[in-house]
Amino acid sequence: MLPYLVLIFKITHTVCFMIGCFFNFLLCYVAIFHSPSLIKTYSIIVVNVALTNVGACVSDFLIQQRMIPSGFNLFYISYGPCVKSGPEMCFDIYGIMLHFYSHSLWLLFLAFAYRYYVMLREEPSRWMLQLSILIVYIPSFIMMVSLLLDHTDPEIVRKVLKSQFPNYNLSGLIITGSVDTTKFAAMFAIIHMSVLSTPISIGIWVLRRKIVKQLTYKGIDITKATRNLHAQLLRALTFQATIPVFYLLGVIFYFIAQFGIWSHPIIEFSIFTCFLIVPILTPLSSLIYVTPYKRFVLKIIKGEKSNEVSRARLHTNSMITIGA
Repeated sequence: MLPYLVLIFKITHTVCFMIGCFFNFLLCYVAIFHSPSLIKTYSIIVVNVALTNVGACVSDFLIQQRMIPSGFNLFYISYGPCVKSGPEMCFDIYGIMLHFYSHSLWLLFLAFAYRYYVMLREEPSRWMLQLSILIVYIPSFIMMVSLLLDHTDPEIVRKVLKSQFPNYNLSGLIITGSVDTTKFAAMFAIIHMSVLSTPISIGIWVLRRKIVKQLTYKGIDITKATRNLHAQLLRALTFQATIPVFYLLGVIFYFIAQFGIWSHPIIEFSIFTCFLIVPILTPLSSLIYVTPYKRFVLKIIKGEKSNEVSRARLHTNSMITIGA
């Protein structure tokens, strides 16, 4: 059964890597060159999210990792191209991958915070928004650096894994991990990825509710065009608000294996597979629900000439400007 699971796992991660990179690069291009003036500042977040998702997709493809939690131990088996470079490289890419996933969740929270902020006050400057992105990046950066500096001898990890799971065939596999998760690096990663994901997700839904309340408040002083754009972004963010569910699902699988509720390769493969769904759904929410982006993508799909796309874009911007 295991060889088939490995094959399915590798195919799934390879396909998700290609799909995720395509949609995120497309979103990045559209956000940079085809964002209306009213959401030009917000597009900074969109571009950062897209590039973060690309990083997550690439690093996941390189390691294609299976997680085996067990008490105070964490074991990782890599099946991706990184195996050709050895266990140290695989573990380094693992730390980089985790930091991309965590930063994308923080950026999603920031996107909701931004939309709520501009409902109440003037739009922040591009410099202030970039500073905010840098601030929310700090926890993910600390986690990445601490993991990069916390290497455990792969042979020790292999021996501990073999002693705890003697029925596992580990021959020829690249194995990394931590044999003491009470150390700062491992504990910080566990708390950051599994514990903080819940309050961040709750905060996203709280902000969404506040944004809906502001949008439906008739006394708010915004133009019809601005209100329409807010509504479009809200539909995108509403879709995005469901995305952390896949983080939480991966966390649930982690705790199921961690506490021995069900120790099975399917659970071990599913932890990072759930995370991989996130960088695919996130760009789709903007490409589908933000009308200027959606119109541009539809023009590409229909194969119309680039000058017609440009005219359509100019027409859209003029419509937004006059509030039609």
